[in-house]
Amino acid sequence: MKRYFIVLFLLILISCGSTAEDSQTQESVNVTSDEVSPTTLQTNDEVSEEKSNSPENSVIAYEFDVDKMSPFTGLELSAETWLKRPRRVIAFKIDNNINARPQSGLQEADAVHEILVEGGMTRFLAFFLDNTSKYLGPVRSARPTDPTMVRPYGGTLVVSGATGGLIPDIIDMGVPVLEEQSSPTMIRISSRSAPHNLYTDTELVRERINEKGFYFLQPGPQPLYSFGLDQNNWLGEANKVTVKYSDFTTVIWKLDNGRYSRFIIDNYSDNNEAVAHNFTTQEGNYTDILTTETIVVLQGALYKDAATTLPSVLTVGVGKVYVFNNGKYVEGTWRRGDISDPFVFSDTQGNMIQVPPSTQWIHILPNEGEVTLNN
Repeated sequence: MKRYFIVLFLLILISCGSTAEDSQTQESVNVTSDEVSPTTLQTNDEVSEEKSNSPENSVIAYEFDVDKMSPFTGLELSAETWLKRPRRVIAFKIDNNINARPQSGLQEADAVHEILVEGGMTRFLAFFLDNTSKYLGPVRSARPTDPTMVRPYGGTLVVSGATGGLIPDIIDMGVPVLEEQSSPTMIRISSRSAPHNLYTDTELVRERINEKGFYFLQPGPQPLYSFGLDQNNWLGEANKVTVKYSDFTTVIWKLDNGRYSRFIIDNYSDNNEAVAHNFTTQEGNYTDILTTETIVVLQGALYKDAATTLPSVLTVGVGKVYVFNNGKYVEGTWRRGDISDPFVFSDTQGNMIQVPPSTQWIHILPNEGEVTLNN
């Protein structure tokens, strides 16, 4: 029997009289999120009550077939792919140090989350459910924000290790962990220096996880947020999106034929100019730039994890959200009551934001970070 995840979204009734201010194209957005308190919690019941009390909104249903659609993209999968279900979600922690580039396997992930770590740098969570990679890496150690993004999918976190007592804490949060020391499926390659040289095959890791009998969701994971095609509350233009994590790391996305290509600036390189962020194959005989169709930016409060003193970004409570797709964008607020819950996105008018079904790159950005457009 098919199981459906029903996502309710709101259609905005467009008023006949638009103001001149509304009709102007917004060229630049500077994001600080000071107006949003990251510690202000709002329950799902409160969010639902707000929506139901709005007389200007009508409600329709968007059906999400857990068995046949990707929870990471909202896209329907081929029969060959979904007949392999149920499968476990696996999240691999991937290095983004300059010595780790170009990485391998990111282009094959179902979705990528980018998260701030110490030194103003970032690392990635590469999620795999239906896609596979024969050569993924470099794999690095866990950070405190990781389990808060893996838990909603019932996923397993694959890492080289972790600082202090972080691994037991992650397991206590309901996220199984597979480390290098307990998995012969991860190997150190000789062509790169440690610690930027740990690589793996996603399907070999999947076999190892199955042997260990780690928990995973049945019938399958639900989306992290609502997918839909309504863009009535979206703005334009967003042909160039700059996401600044710190004085050391800035990511630039440039729209090209419906996809955003990724460029990066970091002060660990010899110059401060934006360079293409490429991926490469195992043999190194093919290199191309990383791209995505949709960019989601979630901003949250920056804090130091009590156990490790490592920088972390709050992903429960309330924060700013930005979504970019095909040259258009929408901004608003995210709400989340618990790390096992999905995010609820609403625009500045309180209407639900729908993320277009597409490939996704998610930035977990501290409030101190900045998002600018077309600069």
